[in-house]
Amino acid sequence: MRKRSKLFAVTPFDATVAKVNIQYLVNMASNAISDITDEFLVCQVCLEDFKQPKMLPCLHTFCQPCLERLLATEPVGKLDCPTCRQDVPLPRNGVQGLKSNFLVGKLRDILQQQPKGETSEAREDGVPCTACEVGNSAQFYCVECTDYLCQTCNDTHRRFKATKSHKVVTIQDLQSGQAAAELRARETSKCEDHHELNKFYCDTCHRVICLHCVVTTHKDHQYVEIEKAAEREGAKFKSKLVTVKNATELHEKWIQQLQSMKNEWSSQVQRTEEQIREQVNTIIETAKKVGDDRIGQLRAMNAAREKQLEAAMEAAEMDLASARSCVQFTDNVLEYGSPAEVMSVAEELTGRLDQTMEHKNTEKSELTKDFVTLTFDLPAGVLEQEVAKLVGGINQVRTPLRPPQIMQVRPNVVIGGGGASLKRVKAVGEEGSQDGQFYYLTSLAVTVEGDIVVTDCYNERLQFLDKDGAFQKKVDLGFGPLCVAALTNGELLVTGDGHRIHVLDKQGRESRVIQVTGAAEPEETTKGVAVDGLGRIIVTIGNQVFVLSPSDDVMLKFGDGGQGQQLGSFLRVAVNSSNQIIISDEVKHDLKIFDPAGRHLITCGSYGSEPGQLYNPDCVITDSEDNIIVADGNNHRVSVFSRDGTFIRHVLTREEHDLYYPRVLALTHDGHLVVFDYDNSIIFFHGK
Repeated sequence: MRKRSKLFAVTPFDATVAKVNIQYLVNMASNAISDITDEFLVCQVCLEDFKQPKMLPCLHTFCQPCLERLLATEPVGKLDCPTCRQDVPLPRNGVQGLKSNFLVGKLRDILQQQPKGETSEAREDGVPCTACEVGNSAQFYCVECTDYLCQTCNDTHRRFKATKSHKVVTIQDLQSGQAAAELRARETSKCEDHHELNKFYCDTCHRVICLHCVVTTHKDHQYVEIEKAAEREGAKFKSKLVTVKNATELHEKWIQQLQSMKNEWSSQVQRTEEQIREQVNTIIETAKKVGDDRIGQLRAMNAAREKQLEAAMEAAEMDLASARSCVQFTDNVLEYGSPAEVMSVAEELTGRLDQTMEHKNTEKSELTKDFVTLTFDLPAGVLEQEVAKLVGGINQVRTPLRPPQIMQVRPNVVIGGGGASLKRVKAVGEEGSQDGQFYYLTSLAVTVEGDIVVTDCYNERLQFLDKDGAFQKKVDLGFGPLCVAALTNGELLVTGDGHRIHVLDKQGRESRVIQVTGAAEPEETTKGVAVDGLGRIIVTIGNQVFVLSPSDDVMLKFGDGGQGQQLGSFLRVAVNSSNQIIISDEVKHDLKIFDPAGRHLITCGSYGSEPGQLYNPDCVITDSEDNIIVADGNNHRVSVFSRDGTFIRHVLTREEHDLYYPRVLALTHDGHLVVFDYDNSIIFFHGK
C-alpha cells in the first residue's frame, strides 16, 4: 500500500481535457514523479493504485469498488464525495454509470518515461513484461495495446495480423522521453459497451461514443468527431479560464483576509483581557486607597471622640465626688445635728444642693447633645453590580464579513513611461440614435473578453462594440447612464440613476441594485465608479466619494471637508494596484490621490495650460504600471502622471493628433488607447 503525503487529492480532468494538459504533465514529470503518483494515481479511500477509476461531478476520482462499498453504507441512492463531501447524483445504473477517468492509465505510462531508479517503484531489472507470465524484462512498449513486451512477446505481437500495425517503441525511447509524442497521441477512452475507441461525441446525449454506437443506438442523434468536439470545448475552457484564475486569486485573498482577521481577533482578545485585568487591578488599588483613607478618617474621629469622652469621664468623676461629699454632709447634718446646728448651716447647704443639682443636669444635657453614633454606609446597589459597572463591559461591533468580489478589469498595457508616441488608427461612430451611433457618450469600459461597453447617455442605453469598434448589441436602461465599470466575472456597474448603482450580468440583465445612503446632496446622482482589489466599490455623488464594502454597505465617505478633501461637484474616479483612490476634479482642475482609508496623499495639477496643468479634466484611468492617464478636455490633450503625481508627458495633443475636447478614455487588451472626442466618435490610438 502506498502511503499518502498529502490530505486531499487533486483529481485529473476528464479525458476531453487530457490532451490540453498532457504536455504540461509530461514536462513536469521528471521533477514531480512522486507528486503525480500521490495526487493522480492513488485512490483516497483505499490508498492504492486506482482500480476502475470513476470520476465524480466534483472532479475527484476514486476506485469503482471503493465507491460501491461507500454507497452500501449510505442511504439508498445517496453518495457523498469522500474528499469534498458534495452530494453525488448517481445515474440509474449507480456507480457503474459514472464517467471513467481514462487519464489515469496514461499518467501511469508517463511515469515509465523516467530513467530507472527515479521512483521508489522502479525495479533493478527494468519493467516486467505484461503480456506473458514468464517475468522477463520488457524491452518494448505498444502504444495502442498499452502493454510492455519482452523480446519474445514483441516478435509474436508483430506476427499477428490484428497487432502488427500497432505503434511499438523501445523502453529506452519511452524512458528518455523520445516517445512522448506517441504517448500523448494515444487515445485511452474506449466505449464501455463495445470496447472500441471513442471517436465521436454525441451532442444529444452529451457523451463520447464509438463508431459502433454511431450506427446503432445513436444513429438518429447529433454527433461530431471527438477532435472537433474537443476543440470546441477547449475554446470554451480557455474563455472561462481567466475568470477561474481570478476566482482562484480571490480565494487566496479571502483566505489571507480570514487569516488576518483570525490573527487580529486573537490580538483583540489578548488586548481586551489585559485591559480587563488592568481595570480590575486599578479598581483594587483604588479601593485599597479609598479604604485606607476611610480607615484614617475613622481613626482621627476615634482619637477626637476618645479625648472628649475621657474629659467627660474625668469631669463626671469630679462631679460624683462633689455630689457624694454633699450627700454625706447633708446626711450627717440631718442625722446628728441639733436644730440649732441645722439652722446654722441651712443657708449654705441649701445653696450647695441647688448648685450641684442644676450644674450636673446641664453638663449631661450638653454631653448628650454632642455625642455621635458611628455607622458605615454601604453603596446603595448590589456590591457586585457596582463593581461590574466600574470594571466596564465588552462590546462587539458587527462588521459584514463577505469574501472579496471579483475586481474591476485592469489593463495589461503601459502608456505612461517611455517616449513612444501614439498614432491615430481609426474612428468609429457618429451622433445619432441608431446602432453604433451615440448621443452624449459619457464612459467606456473594456470587458474581460475585450468588448467595449459604451454609456450612450441621452439615448438611455448601453452599447456593446467588439475590439475593433463594430456594433454588437445594445441594452436599454430607462435612465441616462453616466459611468460603467466592467468586472472580471462579467458583471457591469452602471451609475446615473439617483443614488443607485445598477449591477448587470453578462447578458445585460439587471441582477441587483445597490442603494448608496448618506449623500449630502439629494439632487445629485451617482457618477464615477470603480472597484478596487479588496472588492470595494468606489462611487462619487456630487462632491462626495463613497467606499462601499463587498456587502454593499457604505463603510467610508469623504470629500465634503477636511484637509485635501474639498472636492468639486463633478468627479471621476479610478484605482491603482495599491487600492489608492484617484479622483479627477473637473471644477478644481486637479487630480487628488487618497489612500484606501480616504486620507489625502497628493494633489497634482492646477488650473492652466502649461505642462502638468489641467483645464476641466474629465475621465481618469490607470495603466498596468499605475501611471495616471487623464483626459484634459479643455486643453485638447491627454496627459500622463506617475503614480506619485509627477507629470510625465502629453500622450495625445490637438496639434499632433487632431484632438478636440477629449472626455472619455479606456485601454483595450491589445494596447489601444480609446478616446471619445467632441464629434461623437470613438478614436483608436496605438503606439508607433
